[in-house]
Order: sequence, then C-alpha cells, then structure tokens
Amino acid sequence: MVHRSALVVAAATALFLAAPATAQTKKIGTFGGWEISAVHDKGKFVRCIADTGGADNQGLRMSFGDDGQRHLILAGPGTSGARDEAVIVLRPSGKRFTFPMAQRSPDRLWSPVLENGFTDVFFESTRLEVQLPARNVARSFDLGDPDMMSARIDGCVASHE
Repeated sequence: MVHRSALVVAAATALFLAAPATAQTKKIGTFGGWEISAVHDKGKFVRCIADTGGADNQGLRMSFGDDGQRHLILAGPGTSGARDEAVIVLRPSGKRFTFPMAQRSPDRLWSPVLENGFTDVFFESTRLEVQLPARNVARSFDLGDPDMMSARIDGCVASHE
C-alpha cells in the first residue's frame, strides 16, 4: 500500500512540474490613463499590454506582440471559441470598423490582428465606442492620452527587442 501511494505522489509531482508555466506580467506604470505592462512567458518577452483604468473605464486592453501583431481585447464572459461581430467607432473622427471578436479565454474577447489603418485612427482618438449586437452590449471608453500611451508602448516593445 505504501509503495502505491508513493507512486501516486511521484506521478502527481511529475505532472505538476511538467505543467506549463503561466505568463508573468510586470507593471511598468500608468501613463495617459493607461496601465502599461510587459508580459513574459517562460522567461521570453511576448507582448506589451495597455489597460484602460478607472472604475467606469475598465475592460479595454490593447496588446502589442513581439511579432508586431496588435489586438484589441474586451472583458466579457463567454464560451471559449465563441465569435461575435463587433462594431467599433473611434471619436472624434467617427471612423467605424467592424470585425469578428473571438472568445479566447473565459473572460476576454480578442480581435483579429489589427491593421495599421485601425491603429493609426486609434492613436488619434479620445474615445472608443464598442457594440456587440449579439450580446446586446454597448460600451464607451475614454482613451485618455493615446499619444502618451503610444510612446510608452513603443518604449516597452523597443526595450525588449
């Protein structure tokens, strides 16, 4: 009996040690209303993220990957793999973008890789309005100072190249 228990403990320990490490996030600071952080996975830089702050403004994240890919991420519960069409309007320009958002985790929706046209307008905007008609969701986010956020993100990514 004791021998079998030792095998079970050894197997459980091996599984625990073989489990993938979770990504580590290091906060850089808050700039222009955005909390900027660097994310590392297994000791390797993966991306910089910018989160909106404030009690009424939480839930919007921008991800800037080491591979140059940029994503818009929204807080929202759902079933992994689910897809919803998002309508994004950037103010003051009124420029409208529509793209599918995918539920990549139980609490976050991710955009496809963002094109330069979106990020160019984004960094000139002061407000972002998002609608997810299938979820009956409409939210508006104050973008603070996007120039300052952009400069800090550029610095974050460049410091890890």
